[in-house]
Amino acid sequence: MATAEREFDSWLSATLDFLFSAFGLVLVWYPMVSLGNAVLGFPVSASTRNLLVGVLAFGGSYPVVAGDWSLGRLGEYVFVLLASVLAWGFVGTVAVLAWEASFSGSNPAPQAAVWAAAYLTAYFVVYRTQWSIFR
Repeated sequence: MATAEREFDSWLSATLDFLFSAFGLVLVWYPMVSLGNAVLGFPVSASTRNLLVGVLAFGGSYPVVAGDWSLGRLGEYVFVLLASVLAWGFVGTVAVLAWEASFSGSNPAPQAAVWAAAYLTAYFVVYRTQWSIFR
């Protein structure tokens, strides 16, 4: 009986890790793919974009469950990414107001610049420094 419980716990744990990592990777990939698509002029449809994000999240979840990637590191990356988006958005807003610049509401370039800065910030904070966010 203990073996069956252990196998169920192992299976449940791996399934939850897979689902959490897929959700985290959707949070990472969706803005990148969506804004990249908008900057390029919408070359793919919304359903194709969503399928691409799903495939990237599904495929990227395997190394978290069975490989060397860590679910905790992914969580830290998502947290720092979202915090960086807010911080860089604030910095960009202050800069636009200070320079009295204006952008068209349909122009995705400012959003793409904020997200690109946030992706780089999150990468350097989580993977290139020895800082630990949640410990």
